[in-house]
Formats: sequence, structure tokens, C-alpha cells
Amino acid sequence: MPDDQSPAAADGVPDEPNAPEFQPANPLEQTLLRCVFNGARATLLRALARSALCIVADPPPELGLTSAAAGQVRLPCVVDSEGRHALIYTSYRQLALANRLPADSPWFEVPAADLFGKWPPGVDVWLNAGGEMGLPLPAADIATIADIAAGLEVDEAYEIGPDDDFSDFPGPAVPDRVDCAIVVALFDLPMVLEVVRMFRKLEEPAGRTWRIVLVLIDSDNPAGAPTEELAQTAVTAVNEASDECCELHVADVHDDEVYDAIAHIVAIGVPLWRREGMGVPDTLEGLDEL
Repeated sequence: MPDDQSPAAADGVPDEPNAPEFQPANPLEQTLLRCVFNGARATLLRALARSALCIVADPPPELGLTSAAAGQVRLPCVVDSEGRHALIYTSYRQLALANRLPADSPWFEVPAADLFGKWPPGVDVWLNAGGEMGLPLPAADIATIADIAAGLEVDEAYEIGPDDDFSDFPGPAVPDRVDCAIVVALFDLPMVLEVVRMFRKLEEPAGRTWRIVLVLIDSDNPAGAPTEELAQTAVTAVNEASDECCELHVADVHDDEVYDAIAHIVAIGVPLWRREGMGVPDTLEGLDEL
């Protein structure tokens, strides 16, 4: 029987994180340590998508493992009452520790883009099973990692975690196709006063950049459409002009917290269009003058 440190002895519950004992061996493990404690799922999935992961090439028979094919890669797996779990590791150190491998045991690294892009159905992942920091990855996370690695526009590619760094910048002064689509869609709506655009970038390897658009409207304009309907008009214009992800927020700028949230966008953003020369007020009190 395998000992209690081996993957085959795992009981379906991931190892309890033990921060003082876990010493990250690479950037992926630094992110893993951070995300396990702050719950930043999207940050971890992005880190996995840009990393190479370690797999045992020829598991010892006494571990009692099966295998599954991910393209040309044979994945060692544990099978239990909850399903089939592939054993994948974030570093050779974790792999060797979990499997008690001698120094000459064969192993290999596989880029996540190659591994998860050809993932077999019905198999999830036990990341670092039997190592110092084990973590289960369900099928939904595996599919998301594959999408991120393939460069697809999924929400997790842009989501900012609690400890993630990002930077904001105005972007080009000349509007692009998406900017123009937004302005054209809103131009004939009399309640729209101004449209401002900026960009936000995740400060991490291959970090994504996304567009933030602020639409200031006069909600008291009797000729205007309902606020949610107008906002959806802008989203539809973005969706038709590009494959960018869209997240919609509608708020009353007369609220102090809301104004504080948009003040940064107003300060650095590029005005795409203004009605009759009107601009976003410099203070919350200035809204009453509109």
C-alpha cells in the first residue's frame, strides 16, 4: 500500500496549505501561494495558462495509478468514487516530494497550452497531490485555462484579484473602431452628455489590457431611453465591433462613492464625444449645474 505522502493515498480532500513549509520554486508557485489564501481564482488560472507543468513519465507500479491521454501526453491518474483525477505538479520539487521519486526517475514538463488544449473528458486535476500545497482543479477551471492559453476573450483573462497590480492609461487620442462604434450608437440619444474612454492593463506576464468606457447621461431628460436600455446599446455596439469582453455597470453619479470611482477615469480618459461642448464636472456639486 502507498504511504500517506503518495498521490494514491489522497482521499479527495486537497492538502491543507502550510505557508511556513511551502517554499515557492518558481513564479507559478509564488502565485499559487498567494492565490490559495486570497481566493483569486482568475489570477491562478492565468498563471497556470502561461506556465509549464510537471508530470511523472513512468509512475512506480506500487502507486496503483491509471493513465489518460491528453494528446500525446500520458497523464497519471487516481480513480476514486468522485471520479478520475490527473496528477500534475507545479515544479519538480513538488512532484518528487509527492511521489518519493529517486533522482533518476523520468519526468517531463508540458506547456499548459499544449496540455489543457487537448484535455481528455471526464478527468479533473489534483494539482500537487501529496505535495506541500495540493489544490483540486475542476473541469470548468481546466477549460478556462485552455481558453486563456489560446488567447480567447474570457472574463478570467481580465479579472483583477485582491493583490494584483494594474495600470491605467488614456490610450490613443485617435478613436479606434470600437470607440467609433460606441459614439455612433449613442450619438442620436439626447440624454447622452459625454463619452470618455481609457484602458487598464494587468501588470503580469502576458497581462491583458481592456477598455473602460464612461457614458455620462442626463437621467432627467424626458426624451431619453431608460438608463439600462441605453447602457445595453453601448454594450451591443462593442460586441458588434469587436470580441472584447463587456461588463456593464449603471450607477447614479450623485452618489459620493460612485463619483469617486469615476473621477480617475475622467482625469486620465480620452473624451470621445461631448454634447454641445459639455464636460464631466470637476466636483460632485458641479453635477447640479448640468
